[in-house]
Amino acid sequence: MDFTLTEEQVRWRALAREFAETVIKPDASRRDRLPNAAERIPWDWIREADRLGIRTLGVPKSFGGAGVDILTMCLVGEELAVGDLGFAVIMDQCWKMANILGEAMTPEQQRLFIPPFVKDAEATFAIGFTEPGAGSDHQGYYDSADIDFRTTAVRDGESYIINGTKRYVSNGCMAKLYFVVTRTDPTKSLREGGSVFIVPSTTPGFRAGFFHEKSSQRLATNGTFHLENCRVPASHLLGGEGLMARLRGDYMPGSKAEAAATVLGVGRAAYEYAMHYAKQRVQGGKPIVEQQAVAMMLGQMAMKLDAARTQIWRTAWLADRKQAEARTLGLLAKVNASETAFEACKLASEILGGAAIMHDHPVEKYLRDAASFLHSDGTNQICLLRAAEALAAPTAGVYGF
Repeated sequence: MDFTLTEEQVRWRALAREFAETVIKPDASRRDRLPNAAERIPWDWIREADRLGIRTLGVPKSFGGAGVDILTMCLVGEELAVGDLGFAVIMDQCWKMANILGEAMTPEQQRLFIPPFVKDAEATFAIGFTEPGAGSDHQGYYDSADIDFRTTAVRDGESYIINGTKRYVSNGCMAKLYFVVTRTDPTKSLREGGSVFIVPSTTPGFRAGFFHEKSSQRLATNGTFHLENCRVPASHLLGGEGLMARLRGDYMPGSKAEAAATVLGVGRAAYEYAMHYAKQRVQGGKPIVEQQAVAMMLGQMAMKLDAARTQIWRTAWLADRKQAEARTLGLLAKVNASETAFEACKLASEILGGAAIMHDHPVEKYLRDAASFLHSDGTNQICLLRAAEALAAPTAGVYGF
């Protein structure tokens, strides 16, 4: 096994680290405390990320993007999240679509949708999955015709008429282009009867609702939007009807690894801050980093963060090579990274003691942000159930994958 990163990967990681240190970190706490969600959207950071090529990391090179692999996206996502998880999530919603842009779209769709996205420095993507009646259910563990997934797309000549409501959508109500999951055949399970449409935010019948106010990932938006007799050309159907059966496995193989990398960045930020604090804070006649109880907590944090990162890198490596086991490993990596990051933030709080809840320090924000990923991108319970289902399958390999 060779864990050596390529020169390009090292360059992207260094660029993202500098961006986090010089642009994000100095102002993340202030922005986090702004009272209104619309005010918190970091448009200036998005424009700067575009200038540096970060926003279009996943866009194929033939269309002016960087066309990087999944592992590189994980490296960049972790670095950005050390600065702010919400901003990393905004970027990752764009990167998750990399394989869709390059492999699922028809040439006509690529010409229609990719150049405007590349040209617009503030453009982001959003994926319309979650609905009022389908949160964990759309993750695929329960999949039956009676699933309460109500967004429908009905064929009408050369168009489809879409009706439904999506909520809690990352980048929802701020994105320029939406990938909306619908049911084209409600007599089938979502997996077999679910289809994906490309819907620009300017489409008649698409109506932005509102931003959800929340306690974490506050620089990223989660929005509710509505599709009311939204007429979409049939040519905007992605991959044909029933794409849901292949969407995650074929076209979003690195989704969970990328999510895991972003939340890992929060845990790393907490570790780095706690280490710095422990070296400066003197109690009992010496810096607390020399106190055994504190030293052991720091050691635990470093150990678990490194193990989680290794799992993420392995998952991304497999996903880049389109290995089937990447899907199951991705579920486990997401659970492990989110629980590791949350634990690291809790330990950082212990090290800071009473100072941890003060706005003078970023640790209380880290803890809030890390907590969000225990239930983001699929609850950890659902992810484990899906992974266990795959591990128990007759086709599972000698190590369960």
